[in-house]
Amino acid sequence: MKNQEQLQEKILQLTYEKQQLEQFRHLNELLSHGLDAILSSEHHEELFSKLFEGIIKVIDYDAICILQRVKDSAQLQLLASQPTLNAQLLPDADALTQLFQRDLNLFNLPMLDWWQQALAGFSNGYLSALTYPLQTTQSSFVLLLLSKKTGAFSANSAGMLRSFSSYIASTLSQIEKRKLLQERDNLRAQQHRIEQSLLRQEKMAAIGQLAAGVAHELNNPLGFIYCNLNTLRHYLQQYDQFIAQSTQLHPELKTLYDSLQLGYLQQESQDLIDESLEGARRSRDIINNLRTFSHPDEKTQHDLDFCSLLKDSIRIAQTQVKHNARILLHLPAEPALLRGNATQLGQVLLNLLINANQAVTAGKGQIDLSLHAANGQWILDIQDNGCGIEVSAQAHIFEPFFTTKPVGQGTGLGLSLSRAIAEQHGGTLVLTDTSAAGSCFQLRLPVLETR
Repeated sequence: MKNQEQLQEKILQLTYEKQQLEQFRHLNELLSHGLDAILSSEHHEELFSKLFEGIIKVIDYDAICILQRVKDSAQLQLLASQPTLNAQLLPDADALTQLFQRDLNLFNLPMLDWWQQALAGFSNGYLSALTYPLQTTQSSFVLLLLSKKTGAFSANSAGMLRSFSSYIASTLSQIEKRKLLQERDNLRAQQHRIEQSLLRQEKMAAIGQLAAGVAHELNNPLGFIYCNLNTLRHYLQQYDQFIAQSTQLHPELKTLYDSLQLGYLQQESQDLIDESLEGARRSRDIINNLRTFSHPDEKTQHDLDFCSLLKDSIRIAQTQVKHNARILLHLPAEPALLRGNATQLGQVLLNLLINANQAVTAGKGQIDLSLHAANGQWILDIQDNGCGIEVSAQAHIFEPFFTTKPVGQGTGLGLSLSRAIAEQHGGTLVLTDTSAAGSCFQLRLPVLETR
């Protein structure tokens, strides 16, 4: 009899040890799945999904979620759930103090007044719950398992969840740490962008002051040159009249006129003056661009139709473009109303069209202009099929005096001035794409607000 009792006791002990080993195996499996989730997941949603998949293999549930209470706040957030639960039905954290104080195994939720008052909508359709509070340095959490069965969670399930809680808390701490590191990196990147923007603004201000000074110093002597050339042309015209009349009245002077090649000299002198005047006019335009760049003109702005402005600009540019490329224009059906200065915006469009024309292969070029509205802005894309912009030049194309054109063929002010005008109108001008197949510039301007 004694041997039989010892045998039964041994059987009970082995049974208990088997249950403990089984529980340990389940717990080990749960931890293994959790570790795999952390190592293989890049995003929080994916991490929690794998954790939840691991938990359901050892604890059967119908829904699971993690609730977060932000430190020093009564705000309650749904950090993750499976399936998706309605976070808008969550109460303030103060209404769920019990959940953050201790673990609970609730057998019949409809019988609990405090639960029904706080979470009836959020947990509608579920009859039992298993909860466990978790704490990190930044926040308090509650892991909540729900079931549609009454008394679905056993004491063994609660024990396993309790054993797993420290691991989940560590996981949440790692998520918080990762989030803080990401925020730190974002702040550093933002600081770097601000510093670069300040440096750019200082650089632009210095260049603007230099441009204003150069324009002022050159304007007066250029005025003298331009005025004197016009006067000299008028004088030469009088000399030409005198020579013509003299050779008519005194034919003997015609021989001397021909021997001295005065006809050639007259024509050459006129050509030289015309070329000098053209150079003076070009210099005057460059100086005006310098002055405009250093002090953007704030002329009166009016309500205008961007579509009409585009058509007018294309009509003007066709004199240079028509033998080199064809222009395709895609416009919205309705007028593209905005507020701006037509002269300035027209200058921007001409600069972009001329740049596109110079980038394409002669006779094979195509320039596509497409205008549409989005997010309160008119968006114009200017796409060409040219040679693109070299990588080394892309970061500098909007800098004043930077040009990829041969010496004497560009001032480097076109794009910088165009961007300044766009920003003055509350818009932007950016290079959105460039490759060996062509480049695309995008001009954004605010849509006219109708009252």
